[in-house]
This record gives sequence, C-alpha cells and structure tokens, in this order.
Amino acid sequence: CMKRVCNGCTLATRKRGMRDCPFCRTAVPDEASKALAMVQKRVDAGDPVAIYALGDACHWGVHGVARNVTRAVELYERAAELGFKRAHYSLGCLYEEGIDVQKDTVKAIRHFEAAAMCGHVSARFNLGCGERNAKNLSAALQHWIIAAKLGDQHSLSEVKEMFKYGLATKGDYAESLCGYRSAIEEMSSPDRDEANALGHEAIREM
Repeated sequence: CMKRVCNGCTLATRKRGMRDCPFCRTAVPDEASKALAMVQKRVDAGDPVAIYALGDACHWGVHGVARNVTRAVELYERAAELGFKRAHYSLGCLYEEGIDVQKDTVKAIRHFEAAAMCGHVSARFNLGCGERNAKNLSAALQHWIIAAKLGDQHSLSEVKEMFKYGLATKGDYAESLCGYRSAIEEMSSPDRDEANALGHEAIREM
C-alpha cells in the first residue's frame, strides 16, 4: 500500500507478533525483487508514493535497481506533478547541489517552495538558508520560525542565533521555542522513544 510507518509503530507491531504491513496486512516481501514487483504494480496504478520510491531506487541504485539519475528525475517530476511533497524536495536538492544534474537555483527554489507549501519542514529550512545567503534576513527568519514550530531543531537553532546577534526579537525566539516544544511533544510516544534507543536495524531483527 506504500504507507510509511515510523519506527515506533513498527516496534509496536513487532511487540504484538505482527510482521506484515500494519495498514493493509500484506506480508512484507523478504526479497528485493518481490518488493520491486509490488512497487511497480503501484507505479502502474499511478500511485505518487510508489513513483517516488522507484525514483529514489533509481537515484541511489538500491533494491536491485541500476543507478540512473536521469530516470530518477523523470520519476520525481511525475510524482511531484501528482502533489507528492518529498518528490519536490528531492528535486530541489538535486538542482541545488548540481550533482548528476545541471545546477539550477531557480528550479531548486521552485521545488523547495512547492514542498514547503505542502508542509515539508526540511524544504522550509532550506528556503530560509537561501534567503540568508541572499542577505534577506527577515525572510529567512520567517521561514525558520515556521519550520521550528513544525519541530525542526536546525531552524530553532538558527532563530536562536539570530536572537543572540540582535537580528530576531525575544518574541520571535519565544514563539519558535514554544512551537517547537509543542510539535515535539505531539510527535512523541513511549514506543517512539524506545525505537529511537534501539535503532532501526535492531527493530527489523525482532
């Protein structure tokens, strides 16, 4: 079903003796070829999450897929057109870094903006960094305040630094810190805390 599950939820299902998908109860494939076939089936159905996942496999050359960045960009673009925010973010990173694709700052910003508008926190942080580099400190601050209130520690640190040097007000920092704490509290759970302590690989082996 291509649903993403956090490590805390995975740990909770393992404790209950479940090893299938907690959403659709489909058995998790134990071979890359089987997993790829399942993903391809969802790609054929036009699922943007699956299209992105296949693009990611092409980008990094994993899960039995040959590395092909050109194909990855095509798949990311297709997923982005269907509104998948992580695809916009990945495209933004590719065009910003200019590795394996031609560097294009305009395209990078456009994709980061699209991702940020959909709630992608790292894209919002990157927009803040871009504005800071362009000396647009007021715009940078606003991006970082928004991202901090969504639980991004890096953005909170940037707001704190701006406050330290008199570039942000005490109210700006207080708003960011309060929002950050609320977001972290909302996302926390005993299972997630335990999962973070154990690590992903340990949970997979359970």
